Amino acid sequence: MRNLLSISIDTTLFPWAKRTPTDGLRATIAVAIALLIGQLAGHSGAGAIAAGSAFTIGFAVFHEALASALLSMGLLTLGIASATLAGSLGAQSTWIVLILAVLAAINYALLADLGPTAGWIGQQCAVFVVVASFFTQGIHYAIGRTSMVLAGGALQMLVFTAFHFLRHHAAEAAAPPLATRLRMRMRMLFTRLRDELHPTHDTVSYALRLAITLLLCTAIYRLFHIRNGYWAPMTGLLVLKPQWTNTLSRGIARFIGTLVGAGIAFLIALYVPLNTPVVLFLVIGFAWASIAVQAVNYAAFSLFITLYIVCLFHFGGFSEASAAHIRLFNTALGGAIALLVDVTSKLITRQRTSRHTSQTANFVQ
Repeated sequence: MRNLLSISIDTTLFPWAKRTPTDGLRATIAVAIALLIGQLAGHSGAGAIAAGSAFTIGFAVFHEALASALLSMGLLTLGIASATLAGSLGAQSTWIVLILAVLAAINYALLADLGPTAGWIGQQCAVFVVVASFFTQGIHYAIGRTSMVLAGGALQMLVFTAFHFLRHHAAEAAAPPLATRLRMRMRMLFTRLRDELHPTHDTVSYALRLAITLLLCTAIYRLFHIRNGYWAPMTGLLVLKPQWTNTLSRGIARFIGTLVGAGIAFLIALYVPLNTPVVLFLVIGFAWASIAVQAVNYAAFSLFITLYIVCLFHFGGFSEASAAHIRLFNTALGGAIALLVDVTSKLITRQRTSRHTSQTANFVQ
């Protein structure tokens, strides 16, 4: 009963005081600039990739590494660019993609053991590996996609820096030199790595469950050639948590949000004239809403991010209705596999514990 109550609260609670509309507005400026440049240059697909990178990097303001959002942005930009390059280069081989999925799962689990910010960076790197490994266009595409990821991250960092110094110019003038602050932060980082990176049994178990989930999702979508099947392992990666109740709660919230978002996207496709200016406005609006409610409720966040991605796919040649249906199917598939892996692991652990307890009792007798 307590687990069910926890799941219900995690899925339905809406602490509106945690909304972040101002941060969302600042973060979407870089998204808008990337999309506009792509349109003006005649490369809307490249602009969409850069916008997606800028969108992800924008969340770093909520995950400050060593009290520096800019440092988080820089680390994440390098991380997702490296992940994009690795995934794109290995995309043509299913075996390489499966190996990358395992490495991404292990990296995510180990970084999560360091803390929320490190875990979030590991999670986003894993997401970009999963996404990039779907596209099998070769080395030139891999370099181009990686360049756009770097460009989007750099653009978001530039916008953030401009706002930061405009608001905190006096404080920055009185602060220690940048080189001194960087040395202090790097020293703190190495200290934390030395003192805290000691994988526990729970960390190993979590890494194993993540790896199995990504392997199953990836193998299924590549075996059956599921359209945009990378959404399945991406969903599994995002909903799987160390505790199974959190996995169930996150999976339910993501499915509900995606279902409602897909329904709204289908209605928009039917009744709204989707010319380029309208789609640009919708992408920017839904990107802002996603960031604004990211700490309020995961179902609401999933709703808006579904709408954002479905509209963003317009620049990749997808119809909004088609993209909504595909995302809904893959979300259900990835969430179901994550939950199945988590429940199976829990049952195996319970059986082993029961067997060990029984053997101990017999030995004592």
